[in-house]
Amino acid sequence: MIETKINEGYIVAGIKESDRLTAAVADEVKSELSSIVGGDNGKVVLNLSNIQFIDSTGIGVLISALKTARQNETLFLLCSIQKDVMSLLSLMKLDKVFEIREDESSL
Repeated sequence: MIETKINEGYIVAGIKESDRLTAAVADEVKSELSSIVGGDNGKVVLNLSNIQFIDSTGIGVLISALKTARQNETLFLLCSIQKDVMSLLSLMKLDKVFEIREDESSL
C-alpha cells in the first residue's frame, strides 16, 4: 500500500491504490508507515499528492506516525497535500504540529 523512494537523502513514502486515507485502509497504512518511521531512516516524507479525502481514522494514522518518528528521532514531514485535505489539517490546527512542505522539490 505504501511505495517508497529516495530523494535528496529523504525516504519519500506515498500511499498507492487509494485516493482516500480512511478507516478502510488505515490499519495497513499505519503498519507500513510505522515500519518506515520506526527504523533508523533519519528523514521520512509522506507524499499525500494522491490523497483526496482523509477521515478521523486517517488523521490518527498521521499522528501515530509522527509520534513513532519522534520516539525514534526520525524527522517526519508531509508534502504535496491536496487543498481539501490541507483545509482539514488547518482547521484541526495540525498544520502547526506537522512540518509541511509544498512538494518534494522543496526538501
